[in-house]
Amino acid sequence: MEYTKEFKERDELLDQLVERGLEVTDRAAALQFLTRVGYFRSGAYRYVLREFLPTEQINPKLREFRSDRYMAGATFDHVVELEAFDSRLARVCLEGLLDFEVRVRAAIAHALAARDLSAHTRIDCLDERMCNRPAKNGTKFEAWMETCKAAIAAAAEDEDFIAHHVLKYPQQPVPIWALTEALSFGKLPFLFELMKTEDAREVARAFGFEHPRPFGAVLRMMVDLRNTCAHGSRLFNRAFKRSLSLKRHETKGELLDHVVGQDFTASPKPQQRLYIYAAALAFMLRSHVAGSNWHRTFKTQTKKLDIKLPGATGVTVVSREANMGFPEGWEGLALWSA
Repeated sequence: MEYTKEFKERDELLDQLVERGLEVTDRAAALQFLTRVGYFRSGAYRYVLREFLPTEQINPKLREFRSDRYMAGATFDHVVELEAFDSRLARVCLEGLLDFEVRVRAAIAHALAARDLSAHTRIDCLDERMCNRPAKNGTKFEAWMETCKAAIAAAAEDEDFIAHHVLKYPQQPVPIWALTEALSFGKLPFLFELMKTEDAREVARAFGFEHPRPFGAVLRMMVDLRNTCAHGSRLFNRAFKRSLSLKRHETKGELLDHVVGQDFTASPKPQQRLYIYAAALAFMLRSHVAGSNWHRTFKTQTKKLDIKLPGATGVTVVSREANMGFPEGWEGLALWSA
């Protein structure tokens, strides 16, 4: 199939939206918004305002579910409001994620340092079976050592604490408490995966998880969420690539019991939506010995989504429950209340 779409100036694109039924009350403000955000990016927020295709015209293979026409009552102001809400929500999530990242670095460094200051370089201080598993080039341990080498080389150019060690102790590995500060957040899951089970369990339990496996999965999910927020990508109506499927015995207490299974929300792909990611983050921060009030900040911001636009069936088109995986009555749950 040939791609036939052509470049259009912003005023032409705005005219096209009006022709398709999207109400524009302030043309100058709409053009300014398209200049700041971009027509393509704004499409993610406009999408939920478009009419559904008749059943016979839906094409799941090509992801064609909606018409180019907009629902009655849909306005450009709705698009602006959604984008602003989403942007503020991403900043709130990033605040919690940065706090979590610092705590995870400290927990991993402490658990490994108790074995040896260079435990990250010694297979006998790690899970030997996991270390010897094949990777793209060699073993997982060999790949990990290349990751360490690259992180240290990069950090030595900007961080005095790394440069000092490399210059003063050239024959000794950078200690684990320094390495964990040099690693990117995205590399921490690889180190966690190589830890001995008892050490990994110690870290997991610091964040309310009884077993390393589900915590390791959540750790990778937090990396994905952080990248999404840090790069200014959309949270609203997004299905993340990783899904979280929890069992009751995997976490301490009952705060996450409501997300066990797949019927806790009306959203499609419930285990890949923002809610379950945010619920896991809130749970881990609250479970940590330092505690946290982040769940209250998240709750306050999330409740600000209030676009009352009924669809053909009378159900509100835009909502936390339909688009982001929130369960009915979520704000009253113990996870968000205390």
